[in-house]
Amino acid sequence: MRIFLTTAAVLAVSVSAVFGAGDVLDGKSAKKMLFAYKGSEFVIVPQDFIGDADTAMLNTMAGMTEFKSVLYYGAIAASPNDGLAHKATVATSNHHTFDAAEQAALTECNGLRSGTAKCVVVAHITPKKYTAQIFQLSASATAAFKKTYLRGRGPKALAISPSLGSYAVSKGDGAADAAIAACATDGAKDCQVVVQD
Repeated sequence: MRIFLTTAAVLAVSVSAVFGAGDVLDGKSAKKMLFAYKGSEFVIVPQDFIGDADTAMLNTMAGMTEFKSVLYYGAIAASPNDGLAHKATVATSNHHTFDAAEQAALTECNGLRSGTAKCVVVAHITPKKYTAQIFQLSASATAAFKKTYLRGRGPKALAISPSLGSYAVSKGDGAADAAIAACATDGAKDCQVVVQD
């Protein structure tokens, strides 16, 4: 895992388009937009309170065993008043979009902060060789898409929960309904089919 601090990388993360509710791709189109499901990179989001020592800490975190296995799309949020070494610094991962990863990290961070300033995102976890795409899946959902969805013929569907990161692949008659039902088993209320053939 590498860590970057570049304006271009940060801009690429922030301008990624949103895949709209109700939009559905076929497997061939989805495959073209997805990344390898193994490997990720850190992209630092510059913040006023992050100095050289904090950047070094983020680099150290990126090299730790625990963070080398962090799945994209993810975010790290921290409290500006408390600093990176505080318990409010949290990482989330394996979401379908940066927006969902950020929201989860910020919500948890804000619940743990002791300072008055709201938490901010200090890093993103991206796929290797990331470029903005209109369609994104978490690393786990991408693995399921490539290992399960793409194999075999016949009716099939992949459903995801944009808010929780849940997903499910189903094949055969009624694949769309079955994928939505399987996706919702962890309580997700926003499961939708995003790939179907």
